[in-house]
Amino acid sequence: MHCIFVLISFALFANNIVHSENCGTVSQGSHYPTLIPFHGFKSDEVISTGVRFMNSSSEYLFPPTDEQGQRCSVSWNKLWGACRCGYLTSNHKDSDRFVFRRARSCLVFEGGRVVREIPSCPEAGLIEVAAYAYDNGDKPTEHPDRLLKEFQTKLRINQLYKVTLTFQETQTIYQIFDHANQLLETQTIQHRSCSNYKQGMMQDLYFGGVCPAPQDVSVCYDKI
Repeated sequence: MHCIFVLISFALFANNIVHSENCGTVSQGSHYPTLIPFHGFKSDEVISTGVRFMNSSSEYLFPPTDEQGQRCSVSWNKLWGACRCGYLTSNHKDSDRFVFRRARSCLVFEGGRVVREIPSCPEAGLIEVAAYAYDNGDKPTEHPDRLLKEFQTKLRINQLYKVTLTFQETQTIYQIFDHANQLLETQTIQHRSCSNYKQGMMQDLYFGGVCPAPQDVSVCYDKI
């Protein structure tokens, strides 16, 4: 009887480990993984989550027939983050998010299209990541010098990382940690001052900004 109890306990423990990870998939032709993209509110100064990119995060490919293929490929996909300066503030008003895209060095562009992938590309399986923020309505794509800062560190698929946002009155600090909780890199974005800088809606997986997903794209999240 004791052995049976141990086996059941182990099975439950293992099951909890498996289900601590929540994977989201943006289906082909979509932007969001769910019909209702609401993920709650936050009021903490520091928030973190574990992320693990699946193979599809580094392999999605726009066809050569797509006239916007290059633009779609270099567009940043939203990974995770939150709004700031109020619970009902739009992410296009004031927000901080980690964004990602597949390594551009593995693609060949001609005339604005993706014409092919590079065989045995040295950066195959790598993900480019950036700090991406809106500030009082200013767009990151229009102010890349201060609102869009690319990390030098490229992340590998199928490995767990921790990403952290530290909200302060006039800035937000973005940090990436490896599976051993060793800091890999930090980026900081300056913001307008607001008294309720810690309050906002949580933001989750979103493919594009320009184009919907050309194939299913998945990212897994784990509570830290």
